[in-house]
Amino acid sequence: MAQFHALCKECDLKVTHQRVEIFRALLQTIDHPTAEEVFKRIRDKLPTISIDTVYRTLALFEEHNLIARVQCLSDKGRFDPNMDKHHHFICMQCKKICDFYWEAFDTLTLPPEVAAFGTVILEKVELRGICAACKKNNAR
Repeated sequence: MAQFHALCKECDLKVTHQRVEIFRALLQTIDHPTAEEVFKRIRDKLPTISIDTVYRTLALFEEHNLIARVQCLSDKGRFDPNMDKHHHFICMQCKKICDFYWEAFDTLTLPPEVAAFGTVILEKVELRGICAACKKNNAR
């Protein structure tokens, strides 16, 4: 949370109680929650908070690179507070998102023709498949 406070100061963002609780809810999980899931997790602590405030706060955090949005197979964005260089495995069945690190990929040089598309800002791998739990359940 100290890093969150420092980043907010660096971005000239007010550190409000609502923003702290929203960010804390993201940090306390590894499941890449939707805005609705964040809302459900914090509304007991902040009964007057609205879903709109959660959406706007997550968008603000994303705009300032405090979090990243992960597009899943549904129309709902999921949010990731892990801003370290990492990649995602997304289960096509249960929609679970798992982080993984791939140093070999991170050191690859992009093909020269990519420069014709524009400037690359972020390199991420997104693997889609069936997670071990779903595969086990399907086998039953």
